Amino acid sequence: MRKIPSLWIGIIGCTMFAIFFFFGPYLPKVDKNVPTHSYVVGPESNLDFILPPYPPNKDFLLGSDKKGRDIYSALIMGTRGTLTTVFSISVLTFLIAIPLGVAAAHLSFFRYVLQGWNYLFSRLPVFFYVIIISTIPFFIFSPHRAIWMISFLIIFELGKVGEVVYKSVKLIQNTTYYEAGILTGSKPFGLWKRYYLPNCYPQWVAYFVQHIGSMLFLLGQLGIFGIFISQSLSQQGSPAYSIDNTALVWPMFLFDVLIDFDAFPWVPLFGSMFITLSMFVFVSLGEGILEYHLRKHRGLIVQRKPFLFRWRKQNQTLFSEEKRSETKIS
Repeated sequence: MRKIPSLWIGIIGCTMFAIFFFFGPYLPKVDKNVPTHSYVVGPESNLDFILPPYPPNKDFLLGSDKKGRDIYSALIMGTRGTLTTVFSISVLTFLIAIPLGVAAAHLSFFRYVLQGWNYLFSRLPVFFYVIIISTIPFFIFSPHRAIWMISFLIIFELGKVGEVVYKSVKLIQNTTYYEAGILTGSKPFGLWKRYYLPNCYPQWVAYFVQHIGSMLFLLGQLGIFGIFISQSLSQQGSPAYSIDNTALVWPMFLFDVLIDFDAFPWVPLFGSMFITLSMFVFVSLGEGILEYHLRKHRGLIVQRKPFLFRWRKQNQTLFSEEKRSETKIS
């Protein structure tokens, strides 16, 4: 485990984001309400009123956006909403994709269903499908837009994840020791316990963690085009409307990135840095988990027994040695 840098990078990075997730409101300089500031009074309390966005300073550590929200507080407080969204999408996708992929490996009907699903939704990147669907007026004005958007993301990702599950199961079925298990009369439960789960679950866990990183990348892409999971329309003057994000998430700082990067570079810079760092962390963790299990399978990593078991065994050894020495003395 010590010789797998990607695993340690992922663990350390996930620990950092876990601190932001659970203890974000209590970190120094974090305003958990993330209020907007229409203006701030100039230095020395003169009559100068400075309008947002504000560059990084002692009051705004990472600057502010065009609404005057502190980017530092918004990124920390937005960790919970962002990670909850991508984690929910990945969990629901895998809960449906695993049975579908396993069924496709055993029944030809589900194999055809999975092939058709992939053929339908693999012609274009998921990004373009989401843009096409999310701009339909019904989904723009729907009060349940968040549910619709998450459902569409699950549908578009289901075929790809199901194909990964299908290939991992077929790989086990093509091995000789799996055939030996069938010849010895192993029942389906025994096959799952001895063959499928021990060999498949490390790949599924690693791909699940990496899938969270890919969802973060997708949400960042959608944020550049002003497409958010939760958003509302506000009228700026007949007949003009503007789309406003209603959730505190990282991609909201990437809206108008081409304009902001020239005039206010700190607004999209820190938001994109958070998304990039989180993607790198989850991808590294997934690669590390897969590498760990591969080395463990090859015998390069010795699995140590729990500390309590080793402590009891050591005490029993010492006790037996003491008894033998007492017997020799007597």
